[in-house]
Amino acid sequence: MSIVETGQKTYEVTLEPSGKTMFVKEGQTLLNAAIRNGIQIPYGCRHGSCSACKAQVLEGEYQLMGRVSEYSLMSFEREEGFILLCSTVAESDLVIEVEEEKSDEPFFPVYDFEATVVENVECTPDIHKITLKLETPEEFPYAAGQFCEFAIPGCDETRAYSLAKPYAKDGIMEFHVKRIKDGIGSNYMCDLKTGDKVIGSGPYGKMRLRDRSKDLVFVAGGSGMAPIKSLIEELFSDPYEGKAWFFYGARTEKDLYLLDEWKEMERKYPNFRFIPALSDLESGETWEGEKGYIADVVKRTLTDMKNMEAFLCGPPIMIETTIDVLNQGGVRGADIHYDEF
Repeated sequence: MSIVETGQKTYEVTLEPSGKTMFVKEGQTLLNAAIRNGIQIPYGCRHGSCSACKAQVLEGEYQLMGRVSEYSLMSFEREEGFILLCSTVAESDLVIEVEEEKSDEPFFPVYDFEATVVENVECTPDIHKITLKLETPEEFPYAAGQFCEFAIPGCDETRAYSLAKPYAKDGIMEFHVKRIKDGIGSNYMCDLKTGDKVIGSGPYGKMRLRDRSKDLVFVAGGSGMAPIKSLIEELFSDPYEGKAWFFYGARTEKDLYLLDEWKEMERKYPNFRFIPALSDLESGETWEGEKGYIADVVKRTLTDMKNMEAFLCGPPIMIETTIDVLNQGGVRGADIHYDEF
């Protein structure tokens, strides 16, 4: 039964076939409510693009947000009551049929947080490394590969940025943000000054290390380095006997960053290789490393991919072409995990 709490309506949502119930506030997405209630439901982008959180409304009234594309949710599905939980708000009590995940992986609850900017460093002409110190709460656990969402002044929707270092109890969080022309969120983040306060929530996301018995291939482009950096640092925080490759694609040499850190990782761990590649060399550049699109570099470098798990973060075209290469090399679809940036 819907209730009114401090002037805001709250609706009861029943999930079938489990019979679990949760309460969702007026204006709150169903996925956000599920995550905050500790209910594990498949999801990906959280913004109506990937359709991973598709469900069907059996009873009740709801509103589907306009950001959901026809590709993510077809017209005939909408007519049958299918929704994307990340982009649907309740307008009455609901009964929803949804597939809940069964996983032995730890579940990290979502926190609302306030943090202070410790440092904002311009690593490339358009990528900033932003370090934050949590104020409230003082720390919260998360898995390497997950992301947080930030409130952006003057914008109704939040913006998501991946954590670039594994969880530590010191409350320090690192993010890599690529400045986008006319991008409200990225320009706000990149213009932050030391001492500024930010408001956000997290952690979100399903990308995380799973099977340490396999060889691992990591591929990134642009600020997609952030979650990959976190995953690799977590991987080598414990003994790892497999082989790991990190392929990083950039247009020109000035678009590369943290090279010294990756060279140090190679020196420290003989079973790790960092392979940067440039796709659009400028006139006069004397680059002696790999050249071309990163998917082609992966194909040239790895001849046997059958016992591999892959993690990809970057532009959609990079993800698409690299997945094709991995599939051709023998990597199962279930062993390929990706976030589009």
